[in-house]
Amino acid sequence: MIFGKKGDDAVLAKLASAPEPYRGIAERLHAIIRETAPGLEPVLRWGLPFYVKDGKDVCYIKPDKDYLVFGFGEVANPAFEQGAHMHPVAWTLTSLDDATEQRIRELVAKAAG
Repeated sequence: MIFGKKGDDAVLAKLASAPEPYRGIAERLHAIIRETAPGLEPVLRWGLPFYVKDGKDVCYIKPDKDYLVFGFGEVANPAFEQGAHMHPVAWTLTSLDDATEQRIRELVAKAAG
């Protein structure tokens, strides 16, 4: 896989361009991902921060002017539920609280393996 830019600095520079309140949420998500799964490599691809393991997408952050999306690659979907007919792979975030941060940590840890 070819990535435009790699590393925390490149990803944080991209996240810094998001408008508030999404900039703060995105920067906090980055910190949660890096703390929870330090083995994931932060990269920029298609202008978006992705976090990859062994060349495969684990999760990503998509900031926009009106929303912020946090999602997972379909292959390592940590929200997959046996017997369910629909499996979420992305969520729109409008704010973060302790319970949401904890759920994100659980999902990231599961997806990162």
